[in-house]
Amino acid sequence: MKFVKVSNFLNEEKKQEYVEFLREFSNVFSWRYEDLKVCVKAIIYHTIPLKVNEKPFKQKLRRINPRFLPLIEKEVKRFLSTKIIVPLRFSQWIANLVLVRKKSREIKLCVDFKI
Repeated sequence: MKFVKVSNFLNEEKKQEYVEFLREFSNVFSWRYEDLKVCVKAIIYHTIPLKVNEKPFKQKLRRINPRFLPLIEKEVKRFLSTKIIVPLRFSQWIANLVLVRKKSREIKLCVDFKI
């Protein structure tokens, strides 16, 4: 059994439609990182278009509370093992990792691309 949150702004009829849809196609959704299939680059590929002659930008390193380092390491290892992210060496563009606390009190890893 899978648990999903459905918006409180929907009427009961719409909520029921969504629940039925999710039940019918539950095998299509990834419920955990480990369920994700490896991305086929011929189907899904993302690039960030850069302006011509734009200089690479490196953000100043932000300090992270050392208490969160084990959580960060665990999440990064999960992302690497499921190939959500891949190692990249010698990148000229660097953006900081930002920790965001979810409503469930869990920590979510995000990237701050603001300059």
